[in-house]
Amino acid sequence: MTGEVQIFFTYTLRRCRVIKKYSVFLVLFTFIFGIGSVSSWASEDEATAKELTILLKASRAVLVQNKPLIKNPTGAGIGVDQFMEFTMANYEKMVGSKFSMADGAKGQAQKILIDAIKGVVGDVVSGKDTKLDPNGRFLPAIFARKAASRFGEESGGKMYLKLTTQDKYLVNASNKADAWEKGVIDGKFLNADWKKGSTHSEMATHDGKKAFRLILPEYYKAGCMGCHGGAKGAGIHAGKTAGKVGELGGAISVAIYK
Repeated sequence: MTGEVQIFFTYTLRRCRVIKKYSVFLVLFTFIFGIGSVSSWASEDEATAKELTILLKASRAVLVQNKPLIKNPTGAGIGVDQFMEFTMANYEKMVGSKFSMADGAKGQAQKILIDAIKGVVGDVVSGKDTKLDPNGRFLPAIFARKAASRFGEESGGKMYLKLTTQDKYLVNASNKADAWEKGVIDGKFLNADWKKGSTHSEMATHDGKKAFRLILPEYYKAGCMGCHGGAKGAGIHAGKTAGKVGELGGAISVAIYK
């Protein structure tokens, strides 16, 4: 082999090694920073989804705390502004700090849900919306369903929010758990070793679309028993299984479409 040929092959071999090392580095770089990018938006989505569950719980609790609003919403003397004051007081108790509007996607989601809550309450207490329970009661579950539905509409179909539960406690068919929700409820929340109150989240699909999904378990408290336990509960949810304090009663499900 001549000197020129040796030089050529040595140069070519070195080039191949450099290219190989560069390719490996490029793959690792893409993998690491790709994961970082996904982690960043997933973290933002999780914060947004959790915020939505807190706001829904804080607002729904207003009805539990104000029984006249349930029994006679148009005559209870509680308007939208006062309802929101109660909501924000509940929010502060739940998170340990006053509510503040966030920036970015989380702030947009907060605004959409708050507007949806105001709209639902305003329509009901003014008498514009009379689609309540058969006795004209503005039950917490009815409020939550209306607020969640309006939120989804006002988000332009970009987000989804729903109260759901096990089939044995299901009252309204629109709250029935989908396959993903049922899988988490049955496979995680009902397990004895599940950390009570912990959310579950993952990338999945909803309604045929890719979405970040989060679901929060909810457990029956004493204040829930008026509708969900004993003789009083049977009078509201006739034919449904009575709940017990401390038992898994349902969940709040969130989807943020990607």
